[in-house]
Amino acid sequence: MTNPAPGHKIEDAMQLENLVLQRDDSVATVTINRPEARNALNTPTLAELRRVFTELSGDGSVRVVVLRGAGDVAFSAGADLKEVARLSDLPSRRRYFSAVAELLEIIHRMPQPVVARVAGFALAGGMGLAAGCDFVLAADNAEFGLPEIRLGLFPMVVMAPILRLCGPRAAVELALGGDRIDARRAYELGIATKVVALAELDAEVAQLVAKLKNFSPLVMALGKQAIYGSASMDYLGALGYLKEMVALVASSEDLAEGVNAFLSKRTPEFKGR
Repeated sequence: MTNPAPGHKIEDAMQLENLVLQRDDSVATVTINRPEARNALNTPTLAELRRVFTELSGDGSVRVVVLRGAGDVAFSAGADLKEVARLSDLPSRRRYFSAVAELLEIIHRMPQPVVARVAGFALAGGMGLAAGCDFVLAADNAEFGLPEIRLGLFPMVVMAPILRLCGPRAAVELALGGDRIDARRAYELGIATKVVALAELDAEVAQLVAKLKNFSPLVMALGKQAIYGSASMDYLGALGYLKEMVALVASSEDLAEGVNAFLSKRTPEFKGR
C-alpha cells in the first residue's frame, strides 16, 4: 500500500466502491460510503472493509485509524436486510455472517488503535462494528441497538465484542429486548468511550487522534495485545502473562527515548522500536 500525499483519497487505487479511504500524515480515515442505505453492511462493503483494514494493519506508517459512516444520520444500520432476505441456503448465510466475524477479528488484532466516530444510528451489525473498535466517540444524536430479535434473527456474531464491554445482564437486555438506547446510556454501559454534542464530534475525534499518533506505536500495539489477551485469563494467569509483556516493553528503544526525553524536558520522538 502506497503512502499518498496528506489528505489524498486513495480509494481509486484500491478500487473501492463502498468506502472512502483517506490518509492524512499517519492517520487513516475509513468511511462507509452508503448513505442512501444508512451505511448498511452488504457483502461488497464487508469485503472492502476487510481488505482495507488488513492493508492498514500491515502499514507501519499508519499510527491511528478512524472508522466512520458517511454523513451524520448513520454510522451503520447493520446488515443489508434486502441482501439477507435473498440468502437462500446455509452456505450463503454462513459466508455472509462469517465476513462480519472476520472483520471484527482483523480490527481486534490490528496493532493500531481504531477509533469509531459514531453519529446517528449504530444498529445491529453497525453497533457490533463500533463496539469492536478500541474507542467509541459518540455524538449526542447517536442511537445504539440490537433490533434483530424483532425480525426473527439474533446478534450472534456481534455479541462477542458487546458482551465483553457491557456484561451479560446488559447484553441480555439489549439482545432479547431489542430496544434502542441513546448515546448516554451506551456510555453508562461501557459501550461508548465518550459522548459529545454532534457539533463537537469531529473536534473530539481530532483531539484524541492527535494524542494517540504521538505515542509509541510499538507500545500501543503491545498494550492492546496485553489488555485483550489478559481479559480472558484468570487472575494469576494474567499476572504471569503481563509480567512477560512489560519486560518486552521495557526492552524497547522507545522506552529509552521516552525516559531520555522526560529527563531532558523535550518531546519524545518514538520510532516504534
